[in-house]
Order: sequence, then C-alpha cells, then structure tokens
Amino acid sequence: MKPIKVILLFVVLNLMAFTMLSASIKPGSPEYDAWKIDQIKPHTPTLGQSNPIASNSKAQSNSARDPYNLLIPLDGSFTLAMTPNDDGYTEELTLPFTYSLYGETYDTFFINNNGNVSFVEGLYQYTPWAFPFDGYPMLAPFFADVDTRDGYNDAKSRDSGGAVWYKMEPNRVIVIWDHVGYYGQHIDKLNTFELIFSDGTDPTIGLGNTVAFSYADMSWTTGDASDGIDGFGGTPATVGINKGDEVTYTQIGRFDHPGIDFNGPDLPSGVDWLDGQVFYFDTGAVATVSVYPTTYDTALSGIEPPAGFDPYAPDTYVYYADYPAVGLKTVQIPVGPGLWKGWIYYNAAWHEADDFPYNGPGTLVFSNVPFGAKSLVPFLFTLEAPTLPVELSSFTATQTAQNTVKLTWISESETGLMGYRIYRNLENAQHSAMMITPIMIDATNTSSTHIYSITDAEVEVDNTYWYWLESVDFGSSEFYGPVSYLVEGDTPALTPEQTVMKNAYPNPFKALSGTTIEVDVKDNDGGSIAIYNLAGQEVKSFSVSPGNNNINWDGKDSRGKTCATGVYFYKLSTNSLNQTRKMLIVK
Repeated sequence: MKPIKVILLFVVLNLMAFTMLSASIKPGSPEYDAWKIDQIKPHTPTLGQSNPIASNSKAQSNSARDPYNLLIPLDGSFTLAMTPNDDGYTEELTLPFTYSLYGETYDTFFINNNGNVSFVEGLYQYTPWAFPFDGYPMLAPFFADVDTRDGYNDAKSRDSGGAVWYKMEPNRVIVIWDHVGYYGQHIDKLNTFELIFSDGTDPTIGLGNTVAFSYADMSWTTGDASDGIDGFGGTPATVGINKGDEVTYTQIGRFDHPGIDFNGPDLPSGVDWLDGQVFYFDTGAVATVSVYPTTYDTALSGIEPPAGFDPYAPDTYVYYADYPAVGLKTVQIPVGPGLWKGWIYYNAAWHEADDFPYNGPGTLVFSNVPFGAKSLVPFLFTLEAPTLPVELSSFTATQTAQNTVKLTWISESETGLMGYRIYRNLENAQHSAMMITPIMIDATNTSSTHIYSITDAEVEVDNTYWYWLESVDFGSSEFYGPVSYLVEGDTPALTPEQTVMKNAYPNPFKALSGTTIEVDVKDNDGGSIAIYNLAGQEVKSFSVSPGNNNINWDGKDSRGKTCATGVYFYKLSTNSLNQTRKMLIVK
C-alpha cells in the first residue's frame, strides 16, 4: 500500500500547489509561464529500452489533414472560443437549454483549453486527473495539456488549425479542438477532437443521448509539464465524464503512448485507438448508459451471429453498451438514411431492435435491456443494401475489322429491368443524341454477370462518335456514358495484342470523386478486377472483356456504402494475367 499512499499524496500536493497558485497568478502572465516551465522535469534517456507496442505504433508528425471525419465537421458557422493560449478558458457562457449531469442541472458552462468543458468554474488545470474526482464537474473528450500558442492566429483562416471553436444551437452545444498541439508550444503532433452535449433531443447523437465524443486523428497524449517526453508518457490523458461528487463518473480510458492497444478504462492505452471513434452517453439520469465501438471478435467471440447476418461485412457496426448499475435501460444510437437491422445480445440470445427493420435516418432503439453491475452488453446493426434495377461494371466501344463500332456492356445483376437502348451523337451532347436501337434490347434480369453487345454500322472513317447507354426500368430510366470512339480506316485490327492493366488514375483519390482503372484485354481473354481492403476482404469487383476497358470506381463497396480512407488493392484476374496494384483513398 505504500506506493499508493505516495501517489495519492503527490496528487493532493499537486492540487494544493495548483490551488494556491490560482489565487495569485493567472495563465498567460509572465509569472505563470515561468512557474509552469519550472514544472518540467529533466529526463535522462534510457538506452536500449524497447517499446512493447512498437508494432502498433504510429508516433509521427501529422503534417497533413486528418484521414478521419468528426461527427459534426468544423465549418464557417463556428465561433473562435479563445485566442491562442496555454491553460486558458472562456468567460462563463449561458446555455440555450438546461443540461443534466447525473441529476445536477446547469444553465452555464466554461470551455477550457485543456480538452474539457466544466460547469462550476473555468479550469486551467493542465495535468489531468483520473475520474472520479471531487469537485470540477466536467465533460472531458481529451483532458490533457493543450497548447494553441503556435497554431491558429487569424480569424479568417480556419484551415490553419490549432484552435478551439464552438457553436451553440437551441438544443445542443458543439466544441471542437481543431489540430491542437501540446505544451510547451509543440506542433510536431496534433490532435483533433469534438464534444457535443445536448438536452437529449439531438438526433445526430441519438434521441435520448445527451453527450457525444468524436475523434479525428489523435497523435499525442502528454505535455512537457505533465512529465511527458515528445508528447507521450508521464500522466495519462483522461477521456470521460465527472460529476464531481467523487462517486459518479464515466471513464472511457486513459492514454499515454502511441498505438492502437486498448487496455480498459483504468490502464493506459494507445492514443491511436481513438482515431475515428465516436462515443455516446446519456447523462440525464443518476447513472449513464455509455455506448462505444468494438469488434465482433472482441465482444462476441464464439457466439453465432443472427441468421443471415455477416458480422465482417463493411456496412456492419458492433458496439458495447455500458451501464454501471443493475436495472433495465434503453440503448439508442443514431443511424443515417436507409434500411437498418439491429440486434442486441443478452441472456444468451439475440434480441431485435424495437423497430425491425428501421427506416432511417433517426435513432435505433433497444428497450428494456437488462444490465448487471458494471456489465457490457454488445449490440450490432447493419445497413441493408438497396435493390437496384441494374448494376453495370463497364460500357465500352471498340472498332471491328469492318470499320464498324462494337458497343459492349456488362451487367453484374438486374432486377425488374425492362431493357436497354443505345444513343449516338457526333458531339458530346446527350440531349440531341439519336437512338440507334429502335427495338429495345431485352434485359435478362439475372443475378449473375451478363455481357451485352451490338454493332453500329452507320459510322464513317475519321469521325468521332459519342454513345450513351440507357437502362429502362418500369416508370424510370438511367443513362450511362458517354463513351467516345474515333473510327480510323487505316487500323482495322482493333483489339489489343496482349492483356495489360494500367495504373489507376487519379491515385490517391477522394472517395466521392472516384478513380479509373484502364485495362486492355486481348481476344479470347476476359476476367475481372477485384478491389480489396487491407484485411483482404473484397469490397467490389468488375468484369472485363476483350477490348479497352475503363473501370470507374467511385470508392463505394458492393452494397453502395462509401469506403473508409486508407490503402486498397486492385487485382486483375484473366486467363492470361494476374496482377495486383495499390491505391489510396484520402479525405
């Protein structure tokens, strides 16, 4: 017990020193800066010391913007909370609603530079405490020694980062620590994170939930005056909620090193585990239901998923619900547009969401969930893929030996489709194109790949033609293209002599803008291009046929969900060639 007593004594003395200091000098003054510099302890490097989590580490400077999005992104509607500072806080701000924190209600709040919001007074404590802690009720998405003095300094240049922003709306407050550095004035590593708190009526965080923590890229944990070295070590950063009665709290974790390891709420974890995460809380009652992401293997290893459900599909989400007491509670989480199915696991069985399936956007709700003391209840949900009349993988034009144009398109699946029409023009203008298929080409309406082709003989040498493909459904239609072709009389051999896959362009690319993979396929050859994520899971595939194939990938998987940023592989598989290359989706 002696080491514990020493640690507790250190915390008490540290708090006493901080309290006495606060009565005499304030952050930003020369006296305060000099005092804080004195808190930096000299460090002697330990030669030959190994890092046990080096394989998971990404301790590096983040000179680019984040590959992850906040739940509510920063835009021009936010207000600068504080000018560049160390350990500062705002004046007392009036809430547009009454906020409930474990039974205590508040009408005002303070935004503190050091990664938290407090309700009784502004707080410039820079070395974080573990929760629960007596006094200082707070919401702490990342309680650590934030230093913005070398960051943002221009009210018209939000992209420069290094600042704290906020926005108040009738039912919620949003605070963003945007690309902030750590004490003293270090910007080699930056953190971006967000706090949203509301009266429980904000559908963005789920109706009934009152708090959300959201994270973009997180790269440091500790300032120099908290015994940190190069942004790590020393006193861990704290992520959680504190009522201030030394009893009621929620602590997601403490973080003091790089890496993706998570070691529970009390032991130090790797800060990179927070990247891209969102946590939801309901603080309206005396105890709170906390919701945070996990994986199927972590939460449900050895348990069969619901019938027909793929727990590893890219549109599947697995979460824990945590409640620190015994009782029946409601678990809820916000979802976007589309048809959602949700299940929660307790009493050794799966239970469907209240509305099953649920038509979003809105809040997915699980009622009367039984919790034991400090129990974790896993739940999962998935976005059902919409049924599309047709999914096309390519639409190409080639020239035949007879100087005609052969148009080929490949459908991966068809449902309830009437057929196809082809249109042609001498310029890139669909509105004035002429239909060249007076009789509609019937669809096969099959779930397997089907190749269609027609030949346009009404073309002349040395002319360029544009073509559009129309897929016709009952009551609607969709156009694809155009593809263009220059008919040349001196080159009758039109199919490639060998199969070649060219580099994707652009690469890297943004998911919404897409990329193109050009593949030349020789006669009597054919196959497919498949796209895989880093885990080796196929996210999308396309068929290729003889001729010039331009595969346009919009960054979505086979179910229409936008893929996450990161590294992907595209692999060509034909009778004559197997080749794999790498591409990158960026924010």
